Amino acid sequence: MVNARSISRLSNIDWDFAGAFSESAFSAIHWHPGRFASQIPASLIGVLSAPGGLVLDPFVGSGTTLVEAQRLGRRSIGIDLNPISCLATRAKTLALPAQRIQDAVRDISEEATASMAPQRQLRRGQSPRSQIPTTVQGSKWYTPNVLVHLGILFDLIHSFRGIKRLLAEAAFSALLLPVCRETRHWGYVCDNSTPKSDHEGEVLEEFLQTLARFVTAYKDRDDDILARSGSLQVIEESEVICGSSKEILRRIPSASIDLVVTSPPYFGVCDYVKAQRLSMEWFGKEIEPLRAREVGARSKRHRGAAREAYLTELIEIFSELKRTLRSKGRIAVIVGESKTRHTVLDDVRTGFRSIGFSLELDLNRRVSSQRRQAPSIRGEHVFVLST
Repeated sequence: MVNARSISRLSNIDWDFAGAFSESAFSAIHWHPGRFASQIPASLIGVLSAPGGLVLDPFVGSGTTLVEAQRLGRRSIGIDLNPISCLATRAKTLALPAQRIQDAVRDISEEATASMAPQRQLRRGQSPRSQIPTTVQGSKWYTPNVLVHLGILFDLIHSFRGIKRLLAEAAFSALLLPVCRETRHWGYVCDNSTPKSDHEGEVLEEFLQTLARFVTAYKDRDDDILARSGSLQVIEESEVICGSSKEILRRIPSASIDLVVTSPPYFGVCDYVKAQRLSMEWFGKEIEPLRAREVGARSKRHRGAAREAYLTELIEIFSELKRTLRSKGRIAVIVGESKTRHTVLDDVRTGFRSIGFSLELDLNRRVSSQRRQAPSIRGEHVFVLST
């Protein structure tokens, strides 16, 4: 049961997590801008919900909330506009024992290794370039050798079905940034700038390493579940829904959610869809229609009404979240601010209160200097809201 003691426990946590080494192994699988530390949702879910409860994240991002909910024995729902976020999150939250993941990874790895053998390439009788989607800016992002290997791998992935297809697609998406020609900063890919180097990553090596990380992460998850419950007979389901939070939340029944844990996009800090440009190109996803619908996107920051539009969208979404909450349910929100934009925290607080929320917890946390987005962030606030 959530009570004053629970809020007191949260108040006594060192939310900076300085020197903490409990980051989930899933965090290293697929890059995502502004991913929040796994200790944050783990702490919130552990204190503010009970095993078997239903946790919702309407801005699922890299899937950290859902990963921690599953590990802690909670059911979960995640929503995101970004199809690459949804792909990565689904691959990280399969309700299957680690042995099934290991078996699938073994088969994928064997097929991928064989597909890269020179004699196999010659037998194919076709150029791997024929398998490269026309949406890919091949010569811009990759050296010729890397592009050939990516084409072979992309062709192979389409021969898989079920969990093999999902894991292989997520691993392929994850390797695109480390093997590409851009070595300066992910922001150059986001902005579609021309790379300045001919960096050539090892496609097969990166692919196999990413698959191996899945196995390690799922084994760690199972160890945690076994330690907590003594059985792997029940691994809680996670549902990932791709689309606009404003639209999808309307489909969620009233009074059905026990806890919301989320980190909404920070105003004017990042373009999350554009940041996954390389994957969007390979999987044939159009960037512009999604970018235009992103909440608080960096590309909208110079519009005169950008700040007001951001706050309005947040209020609309949190109004729907309030409707979905069960009696005595809570919403935990992590909100960050840009160093170069006007503060929005006071307006966010006012907005929460205008909906009818009480702020049970309102504290600041420092952002780790190891986070790639950290230089542009002033800090983050952790709010716990109740009705």
